[in-house]
Amino acid sequence: MTQKFRHRKTEDMATGTTKEKQPSWLTEGSTDSNEVADFYDSWAETYDEHLKEWDYRAPTYAAELLLQYVSPGQAILDAGCGTGLTGKALNLAGFKDISGIDISTTSLNKADQLNIYSSLLAHDLQQPLPFPENNYDALFCIGVLTYIKNCQSLFKEFCRIVRPGGHIAFSQRSDLFDARCFPDIIAALEDEGVWENIKISSPQAYLPQNKDFSDKVQAIFCICKVI
Repeated sequence: MTQKFRHRKTEDMATGTTKEKQPSWLTEGSTDSNEVADFYDSWAETYDEHLKEWDYRAPTYAAELLLQYVSPGQAILDAGCGTGLTGKALNLAGFKDISGIDISTTSLNKADQLNIYSSLLAHDLQQPLPFPENNYDALFCIGVLTYIKNCQSLFKEFCRIVRPGGHIAFSQRSDLFDARCFPDIIAALEDEGVWENIKISSPQAYLPQNKDFSDKVQAIFCICKVI
């Protein structure tokens, strides 16, 4: 397995403090790459446990949605793969050729232990992606875009590295979908001939057992076809 992990100094969070800070930080979000990396590095050891407690459903829903448009044998980039919850969902849906990229080195170390990724790379999604054009058949970006300042530029990068006819699946929180002008961004890229909008879902459960999200904040899932 190819591993190119970037090392970063992190601060440990005490168990009680971590649980208190996470919901507030997650709700407010941040687009500062250093803050995001440090937070997820610190949270990586207990991340899967907390997300299970909060009944995190987005990876499974999105993987099943992607399977409607992409055959299991195609090469997928899991952009913002974290500890590998998204990769697990893709693998369970039948996808086997999965690469992962994430800003958190500690999370990537956890993902590597799953033995489901063909390669893992530490990289900031707010920087140009280190892949050639038409490198993947599809791209999966779930639970990540809260932390991206310029999603329109990132979407263009996604379309650059996914072959024409390939698909991009992504999610955004329902409270941010309109606030950050996602309908306008999706339409603008369609007008530019970058992609075709295939599907925008109705709001779906996101973290229903988290008191700060519950039924107040849901997730919207999108599928676009690269032109």
